[in-house]
Amino acid sequence: MNHLASALLKQQQIVTKLLAGIVAGLCFMPAIALADDDKAPSSGRSSGGRGCGSNTRPAANVPALILITPNGQSGKTVSPRPTFAWFVRDAAPVPLEFRLYEQDGDRFVLVQAIKDERLRSAPGIMVLSANDGLPELTVGKRYRWQVELVCNPSRPSSNLFAEATIEVVPLQAGLKTQLARSRDHLDRAKLYAQANLWYDVLKTAFTPVRSTTRLRALRLSVLDQVALDPTERQLLKASSIHPIQR
Repeated sequence: MNHLASALLKQQQIVTKLLAGIVAGLCFMPAIALADDDKAPSSGRSSGGRGCGSNTRPAANVPALILITPNGQSGKTVSPRPTFAWFVRDAAPVPLEFRLYEQDGDRFVLVQAIKDERLRSAPGIMVLSANDGLPELTVGKRYRWQVELVCNPSRPSSNLFAEATIEVVPLQAGLKTQLARSRDHLDRAKLYAQANLWYDVLKTAFTPVRSTTRLRALRLSVLDQVALDPTERQLLKASSIHPIQR
């Protein structure tokens, strides 16, 4: 084995170990239970396998809309400006709406709605930065985010939507010190995963940087936590990434 092959093998082994730690951390993320009197679903998936229109082709009952959350569970972040992402199954573009709600006692109150004529669905994984028209989130608060595919503006009941919850928690002193010492994106993602900070891992995985090969591997490990079956896993991992430009 020449020097170059040996170096590449060593780098691959390092990435594999780091990803194993990230996946282990993500697997043990606890769910955040909704309030007993909160009846709204937060499965992270649209209902059934139907899409918008009669000419859409369901892929083995894979939902037309899947939020990039850990198997539909709630997640945490230390960032007041997290990243949100979701998977769109069908190729035909339709208007899309994004809403953010803040929990107030036993209910969620609308904070911001994004309804833009230019905001349309694209097949694959769509990524929205909280910098794009969303307010800064408050530490200690819990939020619900919702994505809606507008199949027919005249018939809202035909629209498809999915929603999930996110909690903004304080950055612990020990983690802050560790993060300050690390400049490597994969190392930081591992620290976030160990602290059960799903949305911070997500933000790291879907933020464009030069180290694309290593981050692609991180994205795959994140998507493994989202998929419920092999068909979903295959579709998610083969998806194109669409950053939303507003």
